[in-house]
Amino acid sequence: MNLSNTQSKHIQILRGLAIIAVVFIHNTPLGIPQIIIRPFLNFCVGTFLFLSGLLSHREAWNPKKRIVKVLVPYAIWTFFYVCSSNIYMGTLSRIPIEYLKSLIFGDSVAIMYYIFVYCQFTLLIPIIDKLANSKYKYLGFLISPIEIILMRMLPIVIGYQNNVYLQKIVGISCLGWFTYFYLGYLIGRKKIVINYNNFLLLGAFGVSLALQMLEGYWYWSLGDANCGTQMKLSVILSTSIFVLLGYKFINNPKEYNFKILYVLGNYSFGIYFSHLAVMRVLSLIPLYTKYIIYPFNAIFAVIISLIMCYLGKKILKKYSWLIAL
Repeated sequence: MNLSNTQSKHIQILRGLAIIAVVFIHNTPLGIPQIIIRPFLNFCVGTFLFLSGLLSHREAWNPKKRIVKVLVPYAIWTFFYVCSSNIYMGTLSRIPIEYLKSLIFGDSVAIMYYIFVYCQFTLLIPIIDKLANSKYKYLGFLISPIEIILMRMLPIVIGYQNNVYLQKIVGISCLGWFTYFYLGYLIGRKKIVINYNNFLLLGAFGVSLALQMLEGYWYWSLGDANCGTQMKLSVILSTSIFVLLGYKFINNPKEYNFKILYVLGNYSFGIYFSHLAVMRVLSLIPLYTKYIIYPFNAIFAVIISLIMCYLGKKILKKYSWLIAL
């Protein structure tokens, strides 16, 4: 997909909106607040993956360049999070083995799964392209629902817990996220055309948010405190509608000047890696967690993460890519 300046700017605005949602998600309290608040935020990771698919194509496939670009920051930030955790707990001797384990399983902090998902999609582009060009292309949209039902929903419903290694594999698998990247790829390669009316999409989006709340309440009734998770069937519907609206926004010839969202979009990858560290530091401030409650804690985390990323880029300059700036 060849982008105009306006389209590029609109993509960064969408990334800025998505990274705000990521930070807000990680500050949303568990339980009932998840049921009500998370449906309005759960578009974030799907949007990032949709945009990646939209900008991908087989002819310019260069997996080494893409993967190196994300794995180097991943390795550095993983080391930072492992070191900070073990220093805090006074277990310095465990840093080497914990670092190795975290590199392999992507579990130093909750956000690292995304790097595995992104790398898998990058490597799968030739296969995704073949599926997109086949008469069975619409079967690709069954992959995420089937994965979510079998690997995430059923264990909760029947009270079965997967063994620890299977859980780790599921946690970094791209299959549950397949719909978003694949939808972006199909649209970007003009394998499907979007002609839906905006009001129809907005109406469907509103209905899907209500379904998310209902599904979240059902998860909560089954004892899942993280009932607002993005890995639900209703989220696939909501996020798919959101990214279709986003695609229409990208192609709107009128240039929108949401400057703060544009700036956040430019620093979104750095904020993605750094915001949990910022949240940890803020939580150490006396009385901070008692008096700075949601959503103000999320707002502060966004602002401070952006400032730190800006300063980091100014200091590191050409080496700033090493920490995703």
